[in-house]
Amino acid sequence: MALIKCRECGKKISDKTNICPNCGYKNKSVSKLIIIILSVIIVILLFLLSILYIKDELNDEREDKYNIDNNYITNNDALDIALKDLNVNIDDIYDLSSELESKFGKTVYDIDFKYNRFEYEYYIDAKSGEIIKSFRQLD
Repeated sequence: MALIKCRECGKKISDKTNICPNCGYKNKSVSKLIIIILSVIIVILLFLLSILYIKDELNDEREDKYNIDNNYITNNDALDIALKDLNVNIDDIYDLSSELESKFGKTVYDIDFKYNRFEYEYYIDAKSGEIIKSFRQLD
């Protein structure tokens, strides 16, 4: 407990009291504990709001990357490009998987399949249809 001066009469009073016992002045100051609690609550609320904002921005960005309205070629077109490059028929491949993802600073189709004892992987630009990278390895 500390002694402070009353704002009205100037006499020393306890910092815990709300009313000066000498002059009856009502001390309207909020205690330090309440100020600290309110400050912590405000900081937590701001932190939560910023997390929600960042999460919303990331979702918007993700939707933009994978939105079909961005003039992307279709999954089937990307597969046809890969098969044409290899000069094989779709009936000759197996274990096919294809995903639209962000790599190499672009949105690409990642196409994986197996053919003739090899596993093939193609990265095809989702806008231009250009083969960005391809490789094969023995299965």
